[in-house]
Amino acid sequence: MALRRTLALAPEPASARLGRRAATSLMAEVGARPDLVDAVVLVVSELVTNAVRHAPGSVELLLEADATTASVGVRDTSAARPQLVDAYDGGGRGMLVVTALAVRWHVEEVPGGKVVWAHLRAA
Repeated sequence: MALRRTLALAPEPASARLGRRAATSLMAEVGARPDLVDAVVLVVSELVTNAVRHAPGSVELLLEADATTASVGVRDTSAARPQLVDAYDGGGRGMLVVTALAVRWHVEEVPGGKVVWAHLRAA
């Protein structure tokens, strides 16, 4: 059975840590495999960090998971879409990490901003 969590986060760097804790807790509750837990925690960290860094205002973490799959969504107040950058550019590698770990990711436009979703599956 899948469990869901929603967490409102402040627009500050410490929110990535809070998001990682929430993700770790949810993944433990569903009995997820360690490889999936690690991937979800890293994706949460990257997406929350991107939202805090690039969007003004509030951030919301949306998590849904069972033992073998997870969806991570991060809602922010910016309409700007995440960009994949050259890995040798010296920064901005967050979405490359998400792309490497997720089965797929996409952006959902919502009133007042967007949600960046990443969908993951245990190996």
